[in-house]
Amino acid sequence: MRSILACMVVVLAWAPALAADEETLDIKADAAKYKVVTDGKAHYFATIPFTMMDGEGKGFLFYGDGKTFYAQRRTGGGANGEESFDTVFWEPRVNERWKAGFGMKDGKYWVQCDNRKTELKDVSGDEAKKLLSSASFKKTRWKRRAYALARDNSGVYYYVDQAREPEDSKDFRVFRGQKGALKLQKMVNIVSDSEGQIFETKAGKLRFILGRNERTWIAGKTQTKLIDLPIDDNHVLI
Repeated sequence: MRSILACMVVVLAWAPALAADEETLDIKADAAKYKVVTDGKAHYFATIPFTMMDGEGKGFLFYGDGKTFYAQRRTGGGANGEESFDTVFWEPRVNERWKAGFGMKDGKYWVQCDNRKTELKDVSGDEAKKLLSSASFKKTRWKRRAYALARDNSGVYYYVDQAREPEDSKDFRVFRGQKGALKLQKMVNIVSDSEGQIFETKAGKLRFILGRNERTWIAGKTQTKLIDLPIDDNHVLI
């Protein structure tokens, strides 16, 4: 983990309305309800206390630098009356998903990243109002999710990601290369049927056989068997 600041989440709120550009969220109607806190290092946090859950598990969490905030993806949370609350958010750099969280207890706000928990400080009313009125709040920054990961015996990785929306999106991308230097491949075609999937690129074909976790890279007449790497076990690597 490079820094706990990389794991901080900022704003908890009811679902705001979309602005004209479809990526900006308008929170002005609820701005007066926000509680603003900070780590003291120019990273600001704000919350409408105890409103993370709206009955359907929706509600937004935002992170930003005081000028631009991005909605985060919540994965759980709860509250004890109006005494305390906590929420878990998606953060791929922690080894255990539940160790990325934000909440309040005994009147004090905190953010957790792995085993490190940082207490957050209140921001004054006037400063908070100025920040909330001038900042831009955006929809989720990360639009894609990991779909598959494999590698050969020489350390060449094959990574496939997918657009998050819609749920059954066929918008896939294939990356290939050494760790830390994977390159996006030019997609030519995608085949998906009862036997599996083939992601055809200009450099070769990445083939998945359903039900057997078999992965193969086909380049011309050469076929290379790949080692399947489960996404959940390798999310930090990704």
